[in-house]
Amino acid sequence: MKKVTLILASMLMLIALKTNAQNERVLLFECFTNTSCGPCAQQNPALDALINNNGDRIAAIKYHMSWPGPNDPMYLHNTADNDARRGVYNVSSVPHTVVDGIRFANVPGSLNQNMVNNWLAIESPLELRLAYELDEAAGIITVHVMGRATTAIAGSCKLYVGVIEKEIHYNSAPGSNGERDFYSVMKKLLPSSGGAIIGEMAEGDYFAYSFSWEWANVYNVDQLDAIAWVQNQNTREVYQACHSSQTLEPFFANEAGVSNISNVKSVICSGSAEPKVLLSNFGSNPLTSAELEIWVFDELLKTVNWTGNLPTFASDKVELGEINFDIEANQEKTLAVKIKSVNGGADEAATNDIALCDFKSAPETVGKTLKLTIRTDNNPQETTWAVTKITTGEVVLQGGPYDQANHNYTETLNITGDGCYDVTIFDAGGDGLTDGNGFYGLKAGSTTLFSGGAFEDSESNEFSYEVTADIEESLDQATMVYPNPTSNQLNIVCEGEQKVTLYNMAGQRVFEGVADGWLQIDMKAFGAGVYAVQVGEETQRIIVK
Repeated sequence: MKKVTLILASMLMLIALKTNAQNERVLLFECFTNTSCGPCAQQNPALDALINNNGDRIAAIKYHMSWPGPNDPMYLHNTADNDARRGVYNVSSVPHTVVDGIRFANVPGSLNQNMVNNWLAIESPLELRLAYELDEAAGIITVHVMGRATTAIAGSCKLYVGVIEKEIHYNSAPGSNGERDFYSVMKKLLPSSGGAIIGEMAEGDYFAYSFSWEWANVYNVDQLDAIAWVQNQNTREVYQACHSSQTLEPFFANEAGVSNISNVKSVICSGSAEPKVLLSNFGSNPLTSAELEIWVFDELLKTVNWTGNLPTFASDKVELGEINFDIEANQEKTLAVKIKSVNGGADEAATNDIALCDFKSAPETVGKTLKLTIRTDNNPQETTWAVTKITTGEVVLQGGPYDQANHNYTETLNITGDGCYDVTIFDAGGDGLTDGNGFYGLKAGSTTLFSGGAFEDSESNEFSYEVTADIEESLDQATMVYPNPTSNQLNIVCEGEQKVTLYNMAGQRVFEGVADGWLQIDMKAFGAGVYAVQVGEETQRIIVK
């Protein structure tokens, strides 16, 4: 059953909600600590007292670092998110506390109530409201955040949500500094450590998001909580923070949003799709009807009339039916789902009325050797694949499951007939190839047609093939660089041991290493831009977003 902490009168659901409405500034305290840091043990009690003495006016989150003791369990529970926030502020020592991104960045022993009072007097341009649900049966926390600008906010802003464990008690100290009680410990950043892009906001601009996390490494579910903040990505200034303490009331009565278009292949040659979209109610009234339009480029393909009964914060995955569109080889397209009306009238906030999904038409592959590369994750026995001819529905090739975990398998696809084909990767475990460093990709000669790895039960893409031509190929077909573009990790798959060199556009060598069948490079360290990666004798251009 779901855990009930606070029931909103307007909701006819057996869910737990903790809420907060903010009309005044709430400070964000981001604290960096470690269980083997002696000065942390000395200064944390006064820091915790300062936070507690200010009640709802301070939202705190504590990141545990890998030094001076490398075995801090609260760091090891989520190394990526802890390291990401450390990188935002270039933190190099603990204890270290940052207030609102720019107001204070020093040892917490320097903080006092007078400083807090002065910062609280600074007017905030933003109102934030937050609610969360705990579904103990599924082990999922879902956080809902709404915000509205009371004055214009310039610069590129992002929304961050932090799931925290309010108090963790150890019977014996987990580190060498003797601390056994820890507060406001970061468990997860949502939607990720990179936040959700808000952008600039004019006066009255509004946003609403819902994020879910299947919790892990939680000591006591009763101690779970959530906070949120909006931060300028250039100056690092935090405009407002928010945590759960008061009753949430939506900004609007009739307000819905669409997001998460699914069931659309990233590469298509058939000219058809059967998309689904997540429809969410962010208004105080129940959502009973919605008119949804489906567009490809600037062409309206169909209108879908949805009916139901969604209380506040509830969502429904809406099947939009089959759509058909013109396909031209190597053309990039955008599918858009737009809300035209809700509850028989206009949506009172248009900010989240459009969901977008990019795809491209499959290039005409002529006489190339097709190779499907699969790097298995920790459960290779769960992975299978199939190639289907779309016009007939016939499965022409299939493979898997596999025996070796974290191993590169290369399958040559011998296609004997012209036409449009579907390639589907299946995972019996329902978590794609993400349990480890798994991924897949299809190459035609030296060109990667598509690649992936983060999906649930299955993921499909299409390719167009003509067998009549015989074209000589000179590049190493077994080398694959994935994904491209990327904003995070770059995976390199090759046969045997290959030297890997990365150059920026100034021709400077920024990375050099060796791929022994597989290599992963963290591209965040080099920043956005265009790079050239050389694997053995083959060079490919990489875009980092």
